Amino acid sequence: MSQEDSAAAINIARVSVKVPLFWRANPVIWFSQMESHFILAGIPIEITKFYHIISALQPEELDIVGDIILNPPVEKPYTALRNRLCSQYPDSEEQRLRDLISGCSSVIASPYYEVRRQ
Repeated sequence: MSQEDSAAAINIARVSVKVPLFWRANPVIWFSQMESHFILAGIPIEITKFYHIISALQPEELDIVGDIILNPPVEKPYTALRNRLCSQYPDSEEQRLRDLISGCSSVIASPYYEVRRQ
């Protein structure tokens, strides 16, 4: 097989992954979904996953991980990207709602609120 035939065979074997936009509200679930895409597409290589993830990021997220994008770690670049994004957006929408409700209930239970109600 010539070098051209080999390159053509590699290009034919590639499987595309449709990457949804990054989900800030729950990055852990989003990365789990991406892992499913990678498994189905037969993508086990960190650097390939890294580039797929970059393609799904908006300017705000790109700003957060810009240093990793410009100078990717030699080992585990995808893992570094995932860890940074998950640590930046740790709370799910549900958790933020719980925190908000919890904060409201503590205000309602405060002595100041009781005085104002009378």
